[in-house]
Amino acid sequence: MFQERGFEVDHSTINRWVLAYAPMIEKRLRQFRRSHCGSVRIDETYVKIRGKWRYLYGKSGKGDCTAMFLDREGKVQSAHFRMPEARQAKGKGDPTAPGGEDGNEAIDVSAKTRPDVTRNGIGMIGDFRTDALHEALARAPIEDDTLMAMLVLAFAGQNVSVDSGSEVSGHLYGSRRFVRHVVRLIGESGKLVFDMDTLRVVARLTLIDALSARTNRSDSGVVVRVAGDAIGADAYLPNMGTEEFLACLSRPALEASCGGTSVVPCPRVRDTRAALVEHFKEERFVHQSALFAPDDAKLAEWLAKSMEHGGKDV
Repeated sequence: MFQERGFEVDHSTINRWVLAYAPMIEKRLRQFRRSHCGSVRIDETYVKIRGKWRYLYGKSGKGDCTAMFLDREGKVQSAHFRMPEARQAKGKGDPTAPGGEDGNEAIDVSAKTRPDVTRNGIGMIGDFRTDALHEALARAPIEDDTLMAMLVLAFAGQNVSVDSGSEVSGHLYGSRRFVRHVVRLIGESGKLVFDMDTLRVVARLTLIDALSARTNRSDSGVVVRVAGDAIGADAYLPNMGTEEFLACLSRPALEASCGGTSVVPCPRVRDTRAALVEHFKEERFVHQSALFAPDDAKLAEWLAKSMEHGGKDV
């Protein structure tokens, strides 16, 4: 029609006209359209794909739409697409939800913050403490009275279960784990025969078997930290300035580790971590949370519970 009148119009201009005026025409024609039974959906039809008719089955929804467009050859093409259905906000319309039946009030959802040390990092700290304590028990100088006190302390750990065979327990139970140490104290006559050096060695080995800070069923609880603090096991903790451990720290904890060093926190966490790893190659780094000294509040709570379970009757 335009060519007959001598007008040259680009196909993109016609496309813009369609996009601009098609909704207006559809709105005017809507009032002349006959009413029907409601929403109509077609789940079975035939479509032409690459010149061949194909059977198409699909579950239609209210979000299904059909759009027309002009291809590069100027031909009108149609495209079928589905709009995502709007999801109802959680708690909206629920009388029990905050905001009543309408759910108009905003629901207060506090964002979870990453802990200073992740669960994997806590597990690594438990391994570090256990290895350091065992090395201290094997090498550090320990007085005899401290050694005997620690033996009593070790059997108060939450990972130790011993039935003594007394009238209270009602049955006998023995642990093969400690038998290999006991045999070193018994002579051929079946009596205790030992010297102080042998007793000290056996006591240390028994403590190594009993005390543990690992984050599993072998964890001794607060007593292992008291024992480690008593013999200075902090000096045997390894260098924690490694990529593996520093990756377990949050940004605030990582930036706090820069204190007292020449490392300046970087905008990216990975750059700060890399700088700390490079810095701690020359010196030893021990995170504050890995030290053996127990928390005063947790220690007081443990002592209070221990007294409730019969500590006053001793």
